[in-house]
Amino acid sequence: MKIDKSNPMHWILLIVSALFIFIAIPFRIFRNRKIKTVVFFYQMHGNSRALADYICKYDKSIRMYFLAFPGYLEIYKGKQNLPTLNMLNLKDMIRVAQSDVIVTNYEALTLLYLAKLTDIKFVDVWHGLPMLKNQTPKILNYLNSYEEIWVSSNIMKEFYLNRYQLKSKIVSTGYGRVDNLINGSFKDVKKRYSIPDKKVIMIAPTWKQNDPSRSDLPFGMSQDELLSHLNEFAKSTNSFIIFRAHMLSDGSLNNVSEHIRSMPTRDYPDTEELLSITDILVTDWSSLVFDFLVLDRPVIFININAPFQGDDLRRRSTPENRFSDIIDDFESFEKIIKSYLKNPNKYLKKNSDSIIKVKEIAYGNTADGRSTERYYKRLKSLLGN
Repeated sequence: MKIDKSNPMHWILLIVSALFIFIAIPFRIFRNRKIKTVVFFYQMHGNSRALADYICKYDKSIRMYFLAFPGYLEIYKGKQNLPTLNMLNLKDMIRVAQSDVIVTNYEALTLLYLAKLTDIKFVDVWHGLPMLKNQTPKILNYLNSYEEIWVSSNIMKEFYLNRYQLKSKIVSTGYGRVDNLINGSFKDVKKRYSIPDKKVIMIAPTWKQNDPSRSDLPFGMSQDELLSHLNEFAKSTNSFIIFRAHMLSDGSLNNVSEHIRSMPTRDYPDTEELLSITDILVTDWSSLVFDFLVLDRPVIFININAPFQGDDLRRRSTPENRFSDIIDDFESFEKIIKSYLKNPNKYLKKNSDSIIKVKEIAYGNTADGRSTERYYKRLKSLLGN
């Protein structure tokens, strides 16, 4: 849940959830210590989903739940397999207060009271590598109440220590969400979503963040203009285009054609399965480029400022980690995409030095398809096993 401080309803949700947490805390003494319980909070995709799926497959002794506010429970309805808990239900929050470990991937919100006032162990797995759009130390102070923070590489561990100045234990585990990409685990994705057997280009712009004047659509085009250009391009190249709007974006496309599919994160939260069928990725500042990086397929960046205003544009953006081609307009898009569709190896030859450098920062030696296994081993240690 992204908190909007100008929205009174959001404050009501937080106040009610905080009240239920305080009421629930005394019930912790009645928990069943023989059953180990893990609660996943906020989003059930990415690293959290990878760990939950691994536990479902290999360890039936751990009881798991997915906890969220109602809006996010609705987003993931039918898209994840764990029993759900509602932040606005007292009975559910008593169950949360009796858990052993809570795994988060984006903020703790009012759950922070449980981290501060109980012995529940909190773990953070984050939701996207912060290598293009940094957070600020102030925003991440809540992580100092956590037991552990799991990061993707030793270099990222140093980044968390030096930039964010966190005091919690930081463990270099790798990035569980990319294991299935590395291991080639996704099967029949095109068939499942009725995507034709063609080269797939994914266009995935990020959201506005703190720049309200920012357009959710690329190239400064209106929706009709963008659809017209993309449609003609897909026809001329015999390719298929997926337009993937961010979960916090209003920029989904309407009236798409047989050559274009709008597959926003809200409706299709499993990013990795769509990346598995993507041949070329186009974005501006989205962190999913670092997930895609493990596949060594072409990435194209759109030349637009990071989604910040004022001093944040300088402090929170990291343009040097845009590791491949940067384009200015749709004409450049057409030219370079056609080039890489014809010869994908040209991409690696052209950008090999920067790709190697960024891979080392993002993953080091952890891009081995076993990061989720390392998550599980850390979790078992926290559970006392």
